[in-house]
Amino acid sequence: MTSQGDDHQTSLLSGVEESENNDYGESRQGGLGFGLLILRLGLGAIMGAHGLQHLFGVFGGPGVGGFAHVLEMYGYHKQTTLLSWVTGVTEVAGSALVIVGLFTPLAAAGLLGVAANAVYAKFHGGFFLGTGQGWEFELLLGLCALTLIFTGSGRISLETNTPWRKRPLPLGFISLLLAAAASVVVIVLTR
Repeated sequence: MTSQGDDHQTSLLSGVEESENNDYGESRQGGLGFGLLILRLGLGAIMGAHGLQHLFGVFGGPGVGGFAHVLEMYGYHKQTTLLSWVTGVTEVAGSALVIVGLFTPLAAAGLLGVAANAVYAKFHGGFFLGTGQGWEFELLLGLCALTLIFTGSGRISLETNTPWRKRPLPLGFISLLLAAAASVVVIVLTR
């Protein structure tokens, strides 16, 4: 804001005005809604495909039994078949919801939980993918999910009139806590 009669800047947010009747400033955000759509489509397609690999063995995936064996190799020794199902269903359902932009913070929290467990499981293998043991890719997927937790789905989604779309931060923090809690529970109960 500028003081009356002065043309000098008195705030870092000078020129940024709040309007009570616009849809949280989307008209001024240019391509933000389109950018979030691209992010949702990319994250949903990748994690959804991984979920289909884990559940049904499509796209060269291991299926539930094979994925349970993979989980055992990464140090998960209890309830690996159940964990395979939970992981696959979370990836497929969370991805579908993220793609269409419905319950995005909660769906992204599920995807973040899966990515966080993958990073934890692969952490000993080093950062870079190289031999297939690195966790850089899972970290990137987790960061994409974390972004959607706090931004929401954007304008191009099914969440047109939900409270968390207009003010995504409170549900974002709740979703982040749910993702963290779910990750810890999975690690404690299955390792």
